[in-house]
Amino acid sequence: MRMLPKLGRVLAVAGALLFTARAVGAEALDLAADAKALADLHRHKLGAGYETDVDARRHLVYVSALDEKTFQRVKRTLSRYADAQRGLLFQEPFLWNVVVVLPTLSDYRRSSPPGEVAGYYRPATRTLTSISASDVLIHEFTHALHHSDQVRRHQRHPVWITEGLATFFQGAWTQAGTLDASLDASLATVQGAVREESLPSLRELCDMDPETFRRKAEVCYPYVRHVMLYLYREGRLRRFYETYTAGYASDTTGREALETLLGKPLDEIDSAWRAWLLALEPPWTPAHPVAAHLGVRMRPAERGVLVDGFLRGSVAERAGVLKVGDVILSVAGRATPTARDLGQAVRACKPGATVEMEILRDGARQVVTQVLGAVRQ
Repeated sequence: MRMLPKLGRVLAVAGALLFTARAVGAEALDLAADAKALADLHRHKLGAGYETDVDARRHLVYVSALDEKTFQRVKRTLSRYADAQRGLLFQEPFLWNVVVVLPTLSDYRRSSPPGEVAGYYRPATRTLTSISASDVLIHEFTHALHHSDQVRRHQRHPVWITEGLATFFQGAWTQAGTLDASLDASLATVQGAVREESLPSLRELCDMDPETFRRKAEVCYPYVRHVMLYLYREGRLRRFYETYTAGYASDTTGREALETLLGKPLDEIDSAWRAWLLALEPPWTPAHPVAAHLGVRMRPAERGVLVDGFLRGSVAERAGVLKVGDVILSVAGRATPTARDLGQAVRACKPGATVEMEILRDGARQVVTQVLGAVRQ
């Protein structure tokens, strides 16, 4: 049931107040002393083999186990990116010090990352931890910048905007103090979803909750990236963000900002965006056909196929729908008593399709919805 507008605004403001509670008194901190204390704390916590550095101007505290050459490259990358963003969306410096931890693989695993990801940002501690020194690092650093900007504005932005900006800038680069972005392989995924009419509408995307977004991660991440790319190539990404944040009190979803900026009803914007997307030329053409792919490690079970783990980076791992220990009984209505049957059932579906899977979890039978990925045949 759709929430009444007035009630929605009240809840949104309440959420924003909770979101900003940790920022109270942040500007009163002695950030230089705080940075030194944070560096000492993390160096002591992680032990030998770690180097620390403080970028006082950008409010960054580095804690690194990287070799010196790579460490210097990471610092230059984040410095250029932070400076370029000052001229685009996030124009104010961090409200606080952000700790950037570049750990060893074993220490990273001990840090309790949220799934099999290569990096993550935790707003509660204002800490970015990454074993990636490139695109994932930029993705999470965008989250850190965006988090500070939201707190400054007393706002909490929806998942399509937070992940849209992070995913868009993940594929961008800095040049002469500016940011630019190009097409990547994710274009094929979202174009395929548009042609198959399986892509949610722009209206549905604006209203989408984080859980649904993660469940449809395989298509939603490229979707929001290309919405932001569309605005960027139209020269309107900055104006969209300014319009959205200025009108946040009347609409938290971003729908009104899109309609105001582009001068059309949302449904017409959706149609125009899809036409623009389908007209784009992919940066590459697959040399081989692709098949649907799930990405789980399997072993036999009494009544089906036991999920024993996940392939790194697979759609099953990213979506988080399936859990280790689940027993898969059927996929899209096809029984899966063996691993071979499971593979055949998955390959019978289209890459990127959303399918129902019947599973046993903790002895209870249930049905979950899972997006399928793609793999080269």
